[in-house]
Amino acid sequence: MRPEVSFSFPSFAEAKEQTSEPSDDVGADGARMGFATDTARLTALLHEHYASVWRAVRRFGVPSEAAEDAAQEVFIVLARKLDTIREGHELRYLYGVAMRVAANRRRASVARREVADSETVRGAVSAAPAPDALLEQRKMRELLDLALDELSDELRSVLVLFEIEGFSEREIAETCAIPLGTVASRLRRAREAFHRTAQRLRADLEKSP
Repeated sequence: MRPEVSFSFPSFAEAKEQTSEPSDDVGADGARMGFATDTARLTALLHEHYASVWRAVRRFGVPSEAAEDAAQEVFIVLARKLDTIREGHELRYLYGVAMRVAANRRRASVARREVADSETVRGAVSAAPAPDALLEQRKMRELLDLALDELSDELRSVLVLFEIEGFSEREIAETCAIPLGTVASRLRRAREAFHRTAQRLRADLEKSP
């Protein structure tokens, strides 16, 4: 289901008003025009990319019940930095922030993080079999999350960006601020680790009743 945009940016408007102190009517008109442009740009970005950011923070390891808060945090950061971001580069910036937000949240919850053991795997797929395609998709998403959870943050990020979000290796290098060769190395290691985990999960599933 596509996540719905369910918040706005009152603090963004207040911050803009506080930092705009024109000395004359011309300056006031210019400030108002600039604020209106920023607000329109932010609103457009929110509606265009919110679903992608929500999906990204989920794939970067934020649990579903916290994904909305995490996505909102990403856009709050965007609102504060919007005037420093070149037009056309917003989505790349959003993914960079999403990675940092997800990493911080994963570290904060490491004590209660779920471990992908055989019981967890069985629990994810132990519902009675059904022909419903949505049910199957949900099971596959749960298994994907289990496999991704076993990757380190640096491997998970490049794998998600390349395989799920469709970034090129050069775009990943720019987003993560790492050399292109490092991207290729991490992507190779991530694929190998993911493949090993997928094989183990598949074996566990075959053993489960």
